[in-house]
Amino acid sequence: MNSRRTIQNAAIAAVIVAGVNADIGAAAFAADMPSRGAVYTKAPVVPPYNWTGFYVGGTVGGLWNSQTAHWDPLPSPPAFGANAIMSDLKASSFVGGVHGGYNWQFANSWVAGIEADWSWSGANVSATTPWTFFVSNNLVGPGVETTLSSKLNWLATARGRIGYLVTPQALVYVTGGAAWGGFDYSASAVYVNNDYTAASSFSSTKTGYVVGGGVEYALWSNWLLRWEYQFYRLQGASITAASTAFPALPSGFRWDNSDTHVVRAGVSYKFGN
Repeated sequence: MNSRRTIQNAAIAAVIVAGVNADIGAAAFAADMPSRGAVYTKAPVVPPYNWTGFYVGGTVGGLWNSQTAHWDPLPSPPAFGANAIMSDLKASSFVGGVHGGYNWQFANSWVAGIEADWSWSGANVSATTPWTFFVSNNLVGPGVETTLSSKLNWLATARGRIGYLVTPQALVYVTGGAAWGGFDYSASAVYVNNDYTAASSFSSTKTGYVVGGGVEYALWSNWLLRWEYQFYRLQGASITAASTAFPALPSGFRWDNSDTHVVRAGVSYKFGN
């Protein structure tokens, strides 16, 4: 009897435990089930950045300019009695300016556009060289010398741009087009003891071309940050100046094409989305 009762009690306990476990499982399953009125939404999809549109901005950076200048004693070095002089004029300067343009995004990953800019420069350089006489080739002391100078005041360009999007926000591009530069030139050839002085100064706008490239990054929907390099080649200049004391022996001054390297960073504001 005792054994039978023990078995019955054990069976009853097993049924109770199973029922309790079933109730716990059902409650957990019910907790995991969505409520009847619940509404589910997908995470918003952020559209890729749109590069198409107008923009304006500013840039700051550094500039390095080089140009070879010449003094040509006329009508010829033998007739004048002195050798010609050549000076390498190299200058560096801070550069800052403004730009504006339009981008057009096509084929998903390509961006083409046009851009114009204007930049201020203070690249100023001067070189003074003593004469060497044509016959004896001897150096002459102070007061027998030629000074050649140039100053690059500003640069401007009108360019095309083409670039590839390495990411939706990062554009790698190349650029090129027409360029202009505003120069001040001055020169003098002096022989104090002979009262020879031939001097001239003038300003001129020179034309040429510009090529370069850079990286541009979309910080936010309307702001762009860029780093770029540009190379300018602009035409040279020349002028002839006569000496009042020796009108038959003028001095010719000329400046070869100028080469300018610009490295700069900039920020742009893009209109629209």
